[in-house]
Amino acid sequence: MTMENKKFISKEYLASLKYFSEKRREVPADYGSEMEKYRQASGLESMKFFHDTLAGELKSPGENRNLPVVGYLCNPIPEELIIACGALPVRLCSADSRCAEAGEEAVPGDICPMVKSTCGDFYNHINDNIDLLVVPATCDGKVKLAEILSPAVKEIYLLDMPRNTDYMKNIEVWTDAYTRFYEYLRDKFRARPTRNDLMDACRITNERTRIFRKIYEYRARHPLALNSFDYFILSQSSFLLPPEEWTEKAGAVYKECSSRGKIMPGDAKKILLAGSPILFPNFKILDILEETGCHAAADVMCSAYGHLYDPVEIDEETEYGILRALTLKYIAPSICPCFVGINKLMNTILDTVQEYGLNGVIYYNLRLCQVFEIQTTILRNILKEKGIPLLVLKTDFSKEDTGQLKTRIEAFMEMLV
Repeated sequence: MTMENKKFISKEYLASLKYFSEKRREVPADYGSEMEKYRQASGLESMKFFHDTLAGELKSPGENRNLPVVGYLCNPIPEELIIACGALPVRLCSADSRCAEAGEEAVPGDICPMVKSTCGDFYNHINDNIDLLVVPATCDGKVKLAEILSPAVKEIYLLDMPRNTDYMKNIEVWTDAYTRFYEYLRDKFRARPTRNDLMDACRITNERTRIFRKIYEYRARHPLALNSFDYFILSQSSFLLPPEEWTEKAGAVYKECSSRGKIMPGDAKKILLAGSPILFPNFKILDILEETGCHAAADVMCSAYGHLYDPVEIDEETEYGILRALTLKYIAPSICPCFVGINKLMNTILDTVQEYGLNGVIYYNLRLCQVFEIQTTILRNILKEKGIPLLVLKTDFSKEDTGQLKTRIEAFMEMLV
């Protein structure tokens, strides 16, 4: 185990970084009261488990699971390797405005709100039970978190890889990066997983994908059966729960919502959500869409579709073959703007709009998140040529621009046919 993957700042300098220990800005952690609004809007008895789970687990992810907890940031981290080594993978992306304010004790105020909020979680000791933090070298903000969070985390692993998602050019490099990560996990947790353990982990996550796809496809055609709040709560809960548990409970949600048979009014508008992740408790955009009667029937976001839609497709049942298959799940199809490959995003958007008869696209961008914002011109030009209406929204976690956003969404709906 190399020292560089334990701490990214030397002990000499760590002693001077007291922003995670000396001061502490209290952040209310009563997510239960914030969840109540969405619980009341649900109407699905089977969603109660996910409402309770998300509100509770966000206070201390992975606590009381009797497993080592591996926290990670962003989709390219292969959960199957963590599961095979006997640990619980927990995705730690945060979208709490209060945590973002607290995070400004450690990072400047004029950077990505999600980076600030993630820092704020650690600043307020929400993630104290994390045994290992895995940081992918995706956006620049995530890379610097490996240093910024060094005083607050027991151990950090930086997963570095090429940002070009061309399969033929990078498959060996990606597989090598995952192989080193797998070796690191085995040493870290003194685990000796077999090839069958790795196969079982893939089977578990593939079953989760199977259920998610059924929910995604049914909802895209019948969005009244499962509202946007429940859909994103359901998806975000997969960040925190063991895959088997999520799959079992999500199966009950699919059974209940698919039996409701709610028919869309003839003049109802269905749109596709794309762009930055939408995470509880920052449902500002979803709140406005609900108020205006605009139905977000499908998404291509890393907080839902991007996290759960792709399976592990194994064509060679060796350890190397499985690791290679994992890169084809997590990196090759990635629509994240941190990677080179906007063709994949455009193909996914166009295919989804056509398949489900959607009326337009709303591209949601977190202010100061440059990688998402920089591709909006390309999206606008291509969608205009295809005759697909596009609305680009740029905002943050605050409520100050709610009225302005509502006005823009209402105007956009009037354009839809």
